[in-house]
This record gives sequence, C-alpha cells and structure tokens, in this order.
Amino acid sequence: MHLDKPEKLLSGWPESTSGTLSEQAQQNVSIFEKLLSGEPTSAVGTAYTTLDGQYSAVVSGVSGKVTDPKAALDTLFAALPRLSDVKPTRPGPMGGEARCGKGETQGVNVDVCAWADHHSIGMVAFLGFLKSGNPDSQFVRARSQIEHPVT
Repeated sequence: MHLDKPEKLLSGWPESTSGTLSEQAQQNVSIFEKLLSGEPTSAVGTAYTTLDGQYSAVVSGVSGKVTDPKAALDTLFAALPRLSDVKPTRPGPMGGEARCGKGETQGVNVDVCAWADHHSIGMVAFLGFLKSGNPDSQFVRARSQIEHPVT
C-alpha cells in the first residue's frame, strides 16, 4: 500500500492553513512509525478544512509492515484516553481492522476513526461534527482517497 496526500478531501475540502492541525497530523505520523516493524514506505500527515471553516479533518498514516494490526489499534486508542464509545467500524475496501470513538477538545466535538492492516496504519480525526453525527462513512471515503495499492 501507498499513502498519498489528496489535493482535496471528501467533498472538495482544501488543505487547512492551520499550523496547529498540521503539526498534530505530523506528530501522529511519528507515533504511527513506531508501530511498524521496520521503516515506513510512505506517510501522510496533513489537515483539511471546509471552505466555511466549520469542519476539519486531521489525516495521518504510514505504510509499512504492521505485524499485528489489532495490537496496533489497541496501542493507538490506549494513547487517546479521553475518547469514549470506541467501537469497531467498517474498514472500507482496503480491509483490515477499524474503530471509531468520540471525544471533545476545547469545546469542539472530535470523532476519531483509525485503521490498521498488515500494510498500513492511519487515522482520520473529524473536528466540529455534531455529537450525534456518524463519521463512519466519511472515514471510509477519506481512507479510500489516501490509501492506494502499489502498482
């Protein structure tokens, strides 16, 4: 698998100009690299924001050898103790395991969905969605824009 930064995410969200969100994405990439067996073969770490600034998505991931995808997700979500209601979700066409959880930071709702398979690990954090929202389908769409089979 290979991870690429799409020019626009989901329904045309441009890359965010927020340095804080981009820094968070890069920090996540560093954490994910430690969950690989060996060196990463590709990485993506950036953020996107809707044109009206209402919603954002922090996108982070690495490709490489993931020996135990379930354990990688366990480690990832253990590092996010403020999330609640973490449960399995559809990983999408690329397969593997995926989970989503809900949280809040500085009064903003955060939905975090992450995946791991034997070739990659990554996460999409959605900021500003309604508390009752369901990020699962957006997560599958975002992942399919980021992750591609090596040809």
